[in-house]
Amino acid sequence: MPLMKARGIVIKTINLGEAEKIITLFTDVFGKIEAVAHGSRKPKSKLLSSTQVFCYGEYVLYKGKSLYTINQAEIIQSFQELLDDLYTLTYGSYAVELVDVLTQENDRNLELFALLLKCMYIMTDSNVDIELLIRAFELKSMSISGYMPNLYGCSSCKESNAKGYAFSSESGGLICKRCFDMGEPGIKLDPSTIGLMRYILKLDIEKVRTIKASINNKIEMKKVLKDYIKYYLDREFKSLEFLDEIKNADNL
Repeated sequence: MPLMKARGIVIKTINLGEAEKIITLFTDVFGKIEAVAHGSRKPKSKLLSSTQVFCYGEYVLYKGKSLYTINQAEIIQSFQELLDDLYTLTYGSYAVELVDVLTQENDRNLELFALLLKCMYIMTDSNVDIELLIRAFELKSMSISGYMPNLYGCSSCKESNAKGYAFSSESGGLICKRCFDMGEPGIKLDPSTIGLMRYILKLDIEKVRTIKASINNKIEMKKVLKDYIKYYLDREFKSLEFLDEIKNADNL
């Protein structure tokens, strides 16, 4: 069987047998794949570190009947520093979980791959506003994956010149005040939040480092994007639920 190379990020692992793991790799070449890492749970295994969640590396694989098998791996960036802080661990876990839900097996998506990789590098910066970073990641990853919200005009009455007043997941984006007042369900947004979301969509995620967002902007974006993701992906994310729990505990 021919050997193949790909750069990939480990987004999920499942223990198999006594010493093996099945890892889900999001790769630049093959998209999302599942691969067996034989003996990777043994303390002296050469694959022990390279098969941990968050690890970014170059993998040498061969294709079996149903799964790939990892032959060799070289770590480029382990991102294990994300494990040192409960918040970065949880936000990082959410980012890879969201990518897992957004992608189908063997579907290549270089734009989403690059976005996830950049997001993880930025997360290692202790000075970054990680909450704003995750909101940007949600908005951009959904848009890249075919779920771009309409942030101009009214998504309900289709008036292109109407000013955005609220956000309706059901309608797919902003709705005007008239539609909102007529009973269209939605989350009312401050104009500055709408402007911020438009700005983020145009920016490389690296530039999020330079943005100063108000607490209200971040609260509104969180409400909107949580509702939007739940509506279109029909999924609750355990990592986000856990994050809310630890934040509530910190505020006690």
